[in-house]
Amino acid sequence: MANTGRRTGKRRRGAAVYAPVAVLLTLFIIIFGVSVFFRVENIEVTGTGRYTADEVIAASGIERGDNLFFIDSDAAARRIRGAMPYVSMVRIARRAPDTAVIEITESRAVAAVADGGSYWKIDAAGRVLERTDFGGTAGLIRVSGFSPSSPKEGAVIEADESYETQKGFLLDVLSAADVKGITEDVSNLDVTNISAITFIYKGSVSVNLGGGDNALFKLDKLISVLEEQESGFRGRVDVSKDGKISVIPE
Repeated sequence: MANTGRRTGKRRRGAAVYAPVAVLLTLFIIIFGVSVFFRVENIEVTGTGRYTADEVIAASGIERGDNLFFIDSDAAARRIRGAMPYVSMVRIARRAPDTAVIEITESRAVAAVADGGSYWKIDAAGRVLERTDFGGTAGLIRVSGFSPSSPKEGAVIEADESYETQKGFLLDVLSAADVKGITEDVSNLDVTNISAITFIYKGSVSVNLGGGDNALFKLDKLISVLEEQESGFRGRVDVSKDGKISVIPE
């Protein structure tokens, strides 16, 4: 009986020693297999319009021969956004055994903010896209009454303390106009007076939005009331007071 007990104890001690070794060996085999196989052979890019696939791949830092599962997706996405201001979102997917997929979402310029003798194109979220001249602002919402502070491509537009309120209302109005799908119908957005923000709608309607708060609600009201007017309506619309709209034909 004593010998049997000693043999059982030895078997248990042996199992206790070999079990961790077996786990480590299994992990080694898996890691070795992943590092030797699953090498990037194909890099696909989707969603691009402004940039070429080769430009995106170069900016990402991902190269053929890299290990598919050891790619630092966050770092690659940061590099792409840093090099390409029009890229707003990046997602990097892996498709075994050898393909990395870079999915791009590009921004669209909707407005232009004056800065000295030039302009900065921005998207609906206020991200700075590129510098341009007056001619390059055609078809965009030209913004007045706001001065940007040290614009940086790819970053949300900043403002000095004296323009912080204008900046907030500007972004609220651009976001609301984008949600309603009317950015191409808006022009000459003036945020000088934060209690009476104005713009031109469809080239013929002067709109007083009041403050930039509740911008989405106010634009809803604006669109609804203009649908009730005759085609080709020209005049002024005041939606500065919630729930009360003034329509003044020319």
